[in-house]
Amino acid sequence: MKKKKLLLISQSGRGGVRKHLCDLLTSLDYKKFEIWIAYNDDEVDEIFKYTLESLRGKVKPIIIKEMVRELNPKQDWIAFKKIRRSIKEIKPDIVHCHSSKAGILGRAAAKIVGIKQIYYTPHAYSFLATEFSVKKKRLFIYLERFFSHYATTLTFTVSEGEKESALKNKVDSNEKFKVIYNGLKDIKILSKIEAREKLGLPQDKFIFGNIARICEQKNPIYFIEVAQKNPDYYFVWIGDGDLREKVKQEILYRNLKNICFLGNRNDAGIMVAAFDVFISTSKYEGLPYSPIEALRAGVPVLLSDVVGNNEVVLSHRNGEVFDLNSSNWNKRLDEFRKWQKKKTSIEIRQTFLNHFSLDKSIKELTKIYLNNE
Repeated sequence: MKKKKLLLISQSGRGGVRKHLCDLLTSLDYKKFEIWIAYNDDEVDEIFKYTLESLRGKVKPIIIKEMVRELNPKQDWIAFKKIRRSIKEIKPDIVHCHSSKAGILGRAAAKIVGIKQIYYTPHAYSFLATEFSVKKKRLFIYLERFFSHYATTLTFTVSEGEKESALKNKVDSNEKFKVIYNGLKDIKILSKIEAREKLGLPQDKFIFGNIARICEQKNPIYFIEVAQKNPDYYFVWIGDGDLREKVKQEILYRNLKNICFLGNRNDAGIMVAAFDVFISTSKYEGLPYSPIEALRAGVPVLLSDVVGNNEVVLSHRNGEVFDLNSSNWNKRLDEFRKWQKKKTSIEIRQTFLNHFSLDKSIKELTKIYLNNE
């Protein structure tokens, strides 16, 4: 069988998008695909770089430094022309764009060149972001509608909730969407004692932890407020981001001793085993990887009741959701701890094995790539 040429386009190689792309690149069958990836190498982390280096000779990189996150007409126009030129040279059978900026530039270029299979994975629609004004959200919805109707074969959403948000905002009709959950490879899990030793965390504390960027979307100030209301528990955040200084100031101002922010770690997906409970305070999501990593480690999850998060939780089986307007946090965490004591890590892990297998996700995607002419 002749190999299909696949071009992946992504502005960023960090966080959940990076995780998705790295898993995709290391799991696709190179006997079936010849693969290129276009990205801005100023917007990637060390894991992304390591993954591409390990796949040298298999994956061909295309560096587009002008593909930046912010709206920038001059840079966007240059990035568009570079993507279009690359598509003309490669003549890919498939173009798959990831996240909003690449989704606009990549789909526009692919459509103009005449590519038949054009796919898009938003990784949480921009119009769901709480930090944007109503005017900007309307613009994002209009752009998503236009490109979905005229330059997209299928949009892959990572949760049913993300798909429902698209339908609610009339981005396109139902048949233009396919839900493919984020999946993870199963790996050897550290013990709680080992993980805490490596992180320098106390062995005698009950720890609520999170792994996320320190940004508006992930809601770190709310996390700090929960820690302040629960001095008997210890709170840990692994990750970094543009709100790091604000977070430091908040912790100093509140004089909190039961919380620490550990910064970025390339082994965060393994270190989640150090937590007794994984807690997310996110304002919106697509389908986040970190709580799935927690389930893989046998750690129950307590997640804000937003799109994506509420599909990771199987109520009373692997965790619970909470309203971001919740109060009475002392009682809530005490009750969740009592529930957690009744569950075994094996029970929690089984929900990961049943619902969030990477093999299942890759098989679904490969089938569409190969059969959806």
